[in-house]
Amino acid sequence: MGIKLHTRKTTLRRELFKYLISLGLSFVLIIGLYLALTTFAISAGWVFPANYSEQLIKQGESIIREAPTVREDMLPLGSKYVVLDKQTHAVLYGNMDDAEIKLASQLVNGRSPAYYGQTVYTLIDRPNDYCVLQSDLRPQFSSPYLRSHLPNYELTGNVLLGLSIVIISFLVTTIFARRFQNSLKTLTRITRHIQNQNLDFAEKKSGIKEFDDVAQALLEMKDALQQSLETQWKMEQTKQEQIAALAHDIKIPVTIIRGNAELLSLSEQNQEQDMYTRYILNASDKIDQHVRMLIMMSRTGSSLTLNKENIVIQDWLNELLSDTRAYAGCKHIAIEQQAQCIDSVVPLDKQLFHRALMNIIANALDHTPEGASMHIHIHCDRHRLTIVITDSGPGFTPEALEKATELFYRGDKGRNADGHYGMGLTFAEYVIKLHHGSLQLQNDLKGGGGQVTIRLPVISEDTQPAPAVDDGGV
Repeated sequence: MGIKLHTRKTTLRRELFKYLISLGLSFVLIIGLYLALTTFAISAGWVFPANYSEQLIKQGESIIREAPTVREDMLPLGSKYVVLDKQTHAVLYGNMDDAEIKLASQLVNGRSPAYYGQTVYTLIDRPNDYCVLQSDLRPQFSSPYLRSHLPNYELTGNVLLGLSIVIISFLVTTIFARRFQNSLKTLTRITRHIQNQNLDFAEKKSGIKEFDDVAQALLEMKDALQQSLETQWKMEQTKQEQIAALAHDIKIPVTIIRGNAELLSLSEQNQEQDMYTRYILNASDKIDQHVRMLIMMSRTGSSLTLNKENIVIQDWLNELLSDTRAYAGCKHIAIEQQAQCIDSVVPLDKQLFHRALMNIIANALDHTPEGASMHIHIHCDRHRLTIVITDSGPGFTPEALEKATELFYRGDKGRNADGHYGMGLTFAEYVIKLHHGSLQLQNDLKGGGGQVTIRLPVISEDTQPAPAVDDGGV
């Protein structure tokens, strides 16, 4: 499965160029629309043109020139004036401020232009004085209400134009960004599929070459990963089948050896013959145990099932300690226990978990020298059961701490006594994980021996016990 093809494909550069063109055309359109609306508003009489006040001043110039006194009601709305003496150019009256009066005086003296930016000064020569009028070269609202509640038309229009440009920029950017986001989402989905090991999926192409190249590279990696996983799965399946076949093949000669040894044990034998017969029987028992372990490991991950039941911790602990003492036998090892438990129950498969725990205990006993001790510390509360098994042996090497639970690992010779083939801890960890627990390997900080810590969730008796659980195949 891969990416579905589109007939048209573009590039990231082309998309960015189209974005800039679209943005530029949008700006031109907005500015053109603003100018068209302004022209329409002026022609409709809603807005006065920029030279409207100047035209009114020219129309009323004769009235101002002949009037005995200049008054504000003679001027267009928003205009200012100042009247200067003809001889001294002193200010007689008016409503201009000092800076404006200075410009008006310079205009009278012929040393100043009539226009200052968007302000125009008009000189009217009266019989006894000069009148200088100031007006703005800006469009104005024709409505008195709008003039009193809004800034001048030019400022209001520029603000609206700026807002329009910001909005159209946001819209155009959003449209193009959404396409880029969809392309990035495609890459994200492919990455998540691979991360979740879901390698059978299909994705559409974005149509942008650079994004599609990255997606194609991810799909090629997915195909290589899928092929590698399938190969690994087939090798693992083949290995399990070979282990199972080998284990069953070994059972036949072992059964023959045990049967003949048992027949020999029934006949009359001297002391040395009886000793050798018992050696054969003990060895065949160990081989049989390893064969059963091999068969169990070949089933792990395929048909191993849990038959859980609520086990009372105290009863199960007594049985565990009894089997531990029996395994130690006549070996001079002190088995020290420390149990701090409340009356709790643990939902577990009693036989499987007991077997897994005995593998760990047997490993600890085998690596505990004569005259030393092995510790079993059990603690439980309302939420968790913790079992810590510590031996007095040489401890785990750094390599063993990392790989001891791997199948057939025997790299740490100090931790592999005669008869151990790297299956016990692997099986124990698998069973513990099936019970939603954890297994941790470390070395005892005080004595230096190997230490195995097991943690399992528990249920207190003051809560309603859960019914027996059958997890089914794993």
